Amino acid sequence: MNSDTPQNDPTPSATPPPINRRRLLLSAAGGLGALAVAGGTGWWASRGEVRGPRLWASPDLGGRVVLAAGAQHGLFASGYDGRVRALDPATGAVRWSRVVGAAAPADGPDGWQLASSGGWPLAAGDGVVCVASTAGVQVLDAASGEPRWEVAAPDWDEFPWRQEPVVGGGRVFAAHGTSLRCYDAVGGGLCWSSDPGASGVLALAGGTVFAGGRYGGLLAFDARSGERRWVQEAVDGTGTPPVVERGVVHVLQNGPTVDSATVFALDAATGRVLWQRGRLPVSGPLSVADGAVCLLSGERLVALDAATGETRWTAQVPRGLGRGTSSAAAADGTVYVGTNDDRLFAFDLVTGRARWRDEPQRLREDTEYTRVFLAAAGSAVFRGSRTGLHALGALPSA
Repeated sequence: MNSDTPQNDPTPSATPPPINRRRLLLSAAGGLGALAVAGGTGWWASRGEVRGPRLWASPDLGGRVVLAAGAQHGLFASGYDGRVRALDPATGAVRWSRVVGAAAPADGPDGWQLASSGGWPLAAGDGVVCVASTAGVQVLDAASGEPRWEVAAPDWDEFPWRQEPVVGGGRVFAAHGTSLRCYDAVGGGLCWSSDPGASGVLALAGGTVFAGGRYGGLLAFDARSGERRWVQEAVDGTGTPPVVERGVVHVLQNGPTVDSATVFALDAATGRVLWQRGRLPVSGPLSVADGAVCLLSGERLVALDAATGETRWTAQVPRGLGRGTSSAAAADGTVYVGTNDDRLFAFDLVTGRARWRDEPQRLREDTEYTRVFLAAAGSAVFRGSRTGLHALGALPSA
């Protein structure tokens, strides 16, 4: 913490100035405040924990987490050690583990970026797990972890940890060499490839795959044929993946400053801009569920109406004490916020009222960069970061 130290006047005064009682009281209060700040972090870090509805924790694991199709069907994690694991959503037990690429951090000048990415990007669905790494696109059997097929990608034009594959309809979609490519999920055969110009920022919904343009814009392709349906140049889709709900594509476009992001809502069939909301200090990707667009904006969680872009409600969310990014995820009437110091909060998606919070006994406050990944389904949420995997909430009955 920086502090200003008063400097002594080199010319002493012959007569001491009169004491200003108000200034003396303010100085005393300021001194006590400084002491509180100086000692407050340690007190905060060692206070008693606030427990949420915890299910299980695996502190030795961590990284990205994805759900295949609901909390009962499959939980998969891509760790900092270069392994992909399948876990039992009810207990956290590892069902299988497989090395898919070099452990992070990797050797080379970009190793720190790979280390901060949280693990190789992955997607799950249709009985497979797809991973994008420096080795290429690898597809594993979701039940056993056995390799099904692999496609080398020596022509990555972007960092591989930014290539977010998507899976659906018996197809695997990945972008490399600036082209969007569609593979058969069973055998790995190339079904189609787009013209150059697509990045690895992808989303799949309703028979359409959406891709950020390599240099801006958002593209929409027919998932079966690869035919381009539309391109919307008014938005920049190269940031976080778009989110599609109820026939609307929601895109977050970062601005030149931290408080100048814009949220766009596009018609998924035509690409027409339905509404846009600008000048937002957004810190993290969008999450959309139940007609609400949720985003972190400084120390606020903001819910926008997905149909109009108007603010539904705002809620206070503390900043993390650690270094790195926080995250939000909405599902089935609840929006969750995970901060970079291992706290997790749950809010009602309709009203914004706090439902519960979970805080460990010691909050993370070191300087090692960490990302927070959330995957939610039903009343259960799974949190992955450098400090492990944690499950909270309630799993649906079988």
